[in-house]
Amino acid sequence: MTVADPVIYKIIRAQEHLQALETDLGEYFKKHPAKVVRQHEGSPDEYHGRVVADVAIPMRLQLILGDFLQNLRSALDYLVWELVLAAKNTPGKDNMFPICSTLDRFNDAAFRRGRLGGVPDVAKTVIECLQPYNRGDFEKSILWVLDDLCNINKHRRVPLTRLDGGIAPDGTETKIIDGQSFIHTDLAAVAGNAKIGPFPMIDGKVKMPVNLNIIAFIAFDEGPAKGMEITTVMRGMLEYVHLSVLPLFNEFFI
Repeated sequence: MTVADPVIYKIIRAQEHLQALETDLGEYFKKHPAKVVRQHEGSPDEYHGRVVADVAIPMRLQLILGDFLQNLRSALDYLVWELVLAAKNTPGKDNMFPICSTLDRFNDAAFRRGRLGGVPDVAKTVIECLQPYNRGDFEKSILWVLDDLCNINKHRRVPLTRLDGGIAPDGTETKIIDGQSFIHTDLAAVAGNAKIGPFPMIDGKVKMPVNLNIIAFIAFDEGPAKGMEITTVMRGMLEYVHLSVLPLFNEFFI
C-alpha cells in the first residue's frame, strides 16, 4: 500500500505544473528570445560574447514555478499529517515535515516545536535520516533546495530566474526538423553564463567554428540552485520526493 491519497494528489498537481511550465517554455523559445552580444573585453581582433535575453521571461512562467514548489513541499507536510492519523493520533497546527541544516535544529523542530508530534518513532528516524545535514554540504541536498526556494516563493516573491546560455558539450546530438535545428543534450552539463569565444575577427566579422552549438535556457537566479536550468532542477526534485522519499513510508499506511 502506498502513502495516503492527499499526499499523492499534491505530487500529481506538482507534475501538472511541471508539464504546464514545459509547454509554456516551448512557446517562449519559439520567439527566439536569446541573442549573443559581444562583450567589451580582449583585443580588438577577438570576439567575446555572452547569451542575453532579447524577450522578457513571462511572469506566468515564474508563477507556475512557484505553484510547483508549493505543491511539492506541501506533499511532505501532508505526509507528516497522514503519518499522525495512521498512528491513530490527532494531528495539530504544529505538525509539518522539518528540513534542517543541523541535528540541533532538527531536534528543536521535531521535539520542542512539535513538528513530528504523534508521528511513530520509526517514521521519525526515517525523517531524521533524510535531513540535509546528513549529506555533508547541506545546501546541495535536494530537500534543502526545495525548502529554500519554497520559502522564497511563500514569504518574499516568486523565485528569480534569468535567461542564460552556453556552449553545448562536444558530441551533442543535433537534428533538423521542419527546417529548424534542434539540439538534444543534458542541460546540467551546460555551464551557465558561459563566455562564447574568444574567436578571431577577420575583416570585421567573427570566425566561429561551424560545429558550435549555443544553447539558451532559463535558470534560477538565486538560492542554492542559482545558474541551474529550472526544469532540470524541478524534475529532479519531483522524482526524488515521489520515487525516493515517499516509498520509505509505505509501511506506515498498511
